[in-house]
Amino acid sequence: MNQGMVNRLNNEYRALTAQALAVRAAHNGVSSREEGLCYQKAAEICSQLATMNIGAEAEHWISQQEKCQARMRLIWNDLYPQNASEKEKLAGAAKKAGQKETDSAEKEEADVEEDDTVSKEMVLRWFKKDPGYGFDAVAGMGEVKELLNSCVKDVGMEELTEYLGLPTVQSFFFYGPPGCGKTYIVEAFAHELMQQGYKFMSLKSGDIHSKFSGEADKIVERAFREAVRNAPCILFMDEVDGVCQNRSMPNLSDFNMQLTTTFLTCFNEFSKANQDRKSVIFIGATNYPANVDTAMLDRVQLVQIPLPDEKAREYSFSNKFKDIVRLDGITWEEMAEGTEGYNQRDINHVSGNIKKLLRSQLSRKYGSGAEAVEALKTGKVRLTRELFEEAMQSYTPSPKDDVERKLNEFEEQMQSL
Repeated sequence: MNQGMVNRLNNEYRALTAQALAVRAAHNGVSSREEGLCYQKAAEICSQLATMNIGAEAEHWISQQEKCQARMRLIWNDLYPQNASEKEKLAGAAKKAGQKETDSAEKEEADVEEDDTVSKEMVLRWFKKDPGYGFDAVAGMGEVKELLNSCVKDVGMEELTEYLGLPTVQSFFFYGPPGCGKTYIVEAFAHELMQQGYKFMSLKSGDIHSKFSGEADKIVERAFREAVRNAPCILFMDEVDGVCQNRSMPNLSDFNMQLTTTFLTCFNEFSKANQDRKSVIFIGATNYPANVDTAMLDRVQLVQIPLPDEKAREYSFSNKFKDIVRLDGITWEEMAEGTEGYNQRDINHVSGNIKKLLRSQLSRKYGSGAEAVEALKTGKVRLTRELFEEAMQSYTPSPKDDVERKLNEFEEQMQSL
């Protein structure tokens, strides 16, 4: 057990519960969103502390988690009594109907209903501009690019594909270590499809999970609904492990459990819309696939994004420097060999260090103006082996052993199914 981490979380829990009491006092005993968020965060910390302890101490934190969740539910019901009563009605109707879906007319009414939880400004932020680069700008990832490119070629052929009885893939799940280029390849994919009229929506877990419980559910519902409304459209959710958490995880909070259920329900409705040729593509991405609910993993095509191989690293260095500096005593291949195990983020850091060293060298000899630029263009100053090694020595790559171990365990688990 990491006692330092336990102490830090304990202090954070105390600070949050004290803040909740202070907020309630400031609002004259009336429930507020700020108070609810304090208890929500406190419950999450209790969940962490419960998993880090054993015996009576673990039971204590489970009890504290339940108390925080109960307080949060009371506050939520005070703030949104209409939502609470609607949930009770839906629960009763589901019980009587044997868990059948609600009446289609009620569903349609719910689909068009808008609320103050999700503002128009928030929705507009989800829609992104064309990233401006396609598959040609992506180093390596040959198999992934081939898969996504086949999807691009299938666009506009839905009727023929359906007639021939060919399967169509509309949902992908990208996983791999941090900094391996998941977001980059998704944006390249989006660019290719935007050339054919697709819109591009992109959200992170933080855009959803930082909200008060109940609000997060509405944001998820709205995101899927907007994607279908704006078809053809790509809906990209990064860090999806924070939105669709594995329900088998110990001490998963009530609101995270509910958020996962909401996400899966929305995804099912989204999949049905695609059966009507709505042309909406969902992509989820995570560094921690084992934390995602298995029901979600069963519904998407799993795509592993590995660390950049040697060819990809060579391409990356070449692409960053070939137009601004010449080499002397070192090759792109040797730079790639020297960065074995580096992710794209590491390579970007090393490249940045090289450029800073070049700038320092140039400014000392030529100043910072046109003469310095000309020295690079003419090859008076070049990227040498010594410069590369100095840049490498001044950077420590991010640790990856723990992440890779968990990813390998996930791979083994998937292969055994």
